[in-house]
Amino acid sequence: MADQLLIRAYNVGCGDCIHVRIPGPNDGFHILIDCGKKGGDDLLEKAVKHLEAQLPPGSAPGKKRLDLIVATHRHEDHIKGFDPQFFKNIEVKNIWLSVAMDPTHPQAQVVNSLHAFATQAMRELTDSGQALSPELELLASMYGVSNEAADKLLMETLPAVNGIKPRFVHSGMTHDLTLPPDTDIHILAPEKDVDHFYLGEEIDASLKGLQGLAPSRPTAGGGATATVDQQPANISATDFRVLQSRMLSNGLAFAAKETSIQNNLSVVLLIEWKKRRLLFVGDAEWEGEFKDGKHNGSWNVMWEKHRTTHLSAPVDFLKIGHHGSINATPPPATEETTAKKADGIHAVLDTILPVPTAGEAPTAQAVVSTEREFYNPIPECKLLVDLARRVNNTRHYGKGFEKKGILPATVWATTKAKKNKFFETYERDFLDHHQPLRTDLEFVIDAKDFVDVVIEPG
Repeated sequence: MADQLLIRAYNVGCGDCIHVRIPGPNDGFHILIDCGKKGGDDLLEKAVKHLEAQLPPGSAPGKKRLDLIVATHRHEDHIKGFDPQFFKNIEVKNIWLSVAMDPTHPQAQVVNSLHAFATQAMRELTDSGQALSPELELLASMYGVSNEAADKLLMETLPAVNGIKPRFVHSGMTHDLTLPPDTDIHILAPEKDVDHFYLGEEIDASLKGLQGLAPSRPTAGGGATATVDQQPANISATDFRVLQSRMLSNGLAFAAKETSIQNNLSVVLLIEWKKRRLLFVGDAEWEGEFKDGKHNGSWNVMWEKHRTTHLSAPVDFLKIGHHGSINATPPPATEETTAKKADGIHAVLDTILPVPTAGEAPTAQAVVSTEREFYNPIPECKLLVDLARRVNNTRHYGKGFEKKGILPATVWATTKAKKNKFFETYERDFLDHHQPLRTDLEFVIDAKDFVDVVIEPG
């Protein structure tokens, strides 16, 4: 593997933890893209220990060197594993965070206020003691204290220990990394003007109106977020209960919207190495068509900004976005309607990951870090089957189950999976088709703790 690039996607359940090793002098260049999951920490700790064993020696005795950490966005299934104990033996050279995570960034003030408001609303709901539906529990978990711990590690603890400063990165930004020969890294998202491209005027106006209804606290981003725990002196108890109810309802709505916005603020990287192009998209989402100054999906913005440059040609590898969610991979042209523009979002997938012509085999590769236990329907198997036509590292998981004597229905065994009939509704009809390599099913069938993708030089 001296002249092969390695992408290793660890099985951490519903989350991303991806090691990229670029071959070169001094034992190559090592990147960790995200380290998180839903649920407990056992798989994350196991993954980081395995990663540590693969890293080259650091400058201090007993330390290993990690050249770059990229935390794509602030959801726990991407940053929860950045625990100081996990990284105590790892010397980190560089840390990249989304520009939207910078609490002082002047062009993300409203987004930061929205995040603060949604965080407080969800925590107040959790602290209320009332029973929550599985959907609300999942939504509330995205604002847990583990996110704050990871933020502190990435922005304060790790930088202080390693004598570095985190960089809040955005599209078009140049870097000062010392990369191996014939290698470059391009940042395709997010845009620097976060509020302008991803928020939308209607959300901004609604948030400001809601904040004006109650006392407010300053946030780290310089905005203000409403509270619902103290009755203002100028309204009655009855009106205050109405206000509380309205703010809770708005808080839930804002939290649901804010989670999507955070996905769209993911750091997206295009790694170019020896004529190969590797695309890592975090949880970037797509929506309708791009509209300047409105709420946009990250894919829409990237296509608007980079379709004649970095996204104008096929890629050799795609990290499938958002654990296989349907809203994280642009739809193929076959789903385009006459009302859509020819150069719109439906042109993206067939440009960067085209279906081979008759008689030819695909050359690109892909991987999806996923688990069918938290979201439904994630992964979207119809999407995965379509992607399998476009890549060469696929697997027929139905045959894999049959060969090992595993009844597929027994795989989705949690109470939630059974109650929602995940297997019957979302998996059964697709197991007789090839899919890109999945971290969850590779573990179930072959007990693999990670999926490796090896890239040969061009």
